[in-house]
Amino acid sequence: MTTALSLYLDALRFGAALTVFVSHYSTGRISGGLFWQLEYYGRAAVLMFFVLSGFVIAWVSETRERTLEEYGLSRFARLYSVIIPAFVLTAALDSIGKAIDPGLYGPEWGHSTDHPVIDFALSAMFLGESWTARVLPGFNVPYWSLNYEAWYYVLFAAAIFLRGGPRIAAVIVATLLAGPKILFLLPVWLMGVAAWRWRAELPHQLGGSLLVACLAGFIALEAFGGERLFLHPTSGWLPPDFSAYDFVLGALVALFIIGLANVQLPMPRARFERLVRRLAGTSFGLYLLHYPLLNFFGAVVPGPPDGTLHRVLVFGLALGGALGLASLIEPRKRALKAQLRTALHLLLGKPPPPAVVRQRLS
Repeated sequence: MTTALSLYLDALRFGAALTVFVSHYSTGRISGGLFWQLEYYGRAAVLMFFVLSGFVIAWVSETRERTLEEYGLSRFARLYSVIIPAFVLTAALDSIGKAIDPGLYGPEWGHSTDHPVIDFALSAMFLGESWTARVLPGFNVPYWSLNYEAWYYVLFAAAIFLRGGPRIAAVIVATLLAGPKILFLLPVWLMGVAAWRWRAELPHQLGGSLLVACLAGFIALEAFGGERLFLHPTSGWLPPDFSAYDFVLGALVALFIIGLANVQLPMPRARFERLVRRLAGTSFGLYLLHYPLLNFFGAVVPGPPDGTLHRVLVFGLALGGALGLASLIEPRKRALKAQLRTALHLLLGKPPPPAVVRQRLS
């Protein structure tokens, strides 16, 4: 992957996370409906995350994470370095927010919290969306997509790193644990994998045309009603708000990435590049931390939701808090990965990693 393509994908990643934030902020109970036009694009941004995730995972598995150990440790550290702080933050803010304004935490806003310990435990194992389950860790609605992405990581690892009987067994077990609902959106994630594999198949002179075609296709799709053009069957066996729109949008995003990979992308100044990288480094934290912060500040900031002061304070405090916490939390994944590697080597009776040996000798 070129430096320029990596930078532009980072910008897309942060843009998707920010779109999810604004879509949740725009609800009437939080901001009185400010930016209501973007509310329905939150789910579209999550689908973009799926495609980007598939693309990046296919890339790292061919370049940096070429063994099951390296891949597994990286995925585990990536997820839990943010999930654990998000669980703590969600539980703490939910308990305070409910005491101040229970109306922001009722089951009518998305889920029940009757069994919090079970909900957090199932979420920690990514079983919150398995089969017909609809479980979240507290009032953290965006977490639903993590149940999907984590199982895609597992299925990809089984298919890529295992062979013969172990591969078949691992795929069957992961499929049974994930359930059909999660598998319904697997093709969207695999579109990202396909984009990585097929990025070099397109003649470079067609890259710009493909970008324009994808943008035009998305604009036309949204102009004619977007996801409202498609039937949304309701069933506990299907993902939330599922429709054929998910596949259409996923295909457009995957083709757009292929187009990006086949054009000469201009590089911005170094200062702007550092800003994009820094913001992109907070994307996962922003995605997973913003919802409990929005609900909390929506409860504690005085005034009606559509009041100017309320809107400004809730937006600024929630976004600033999520970005600030993410910038502190996300860099911890490297340290967590090193700790996990050491623990794994001790468990398997293998020699300690070279970095640990050097640290002891020093």
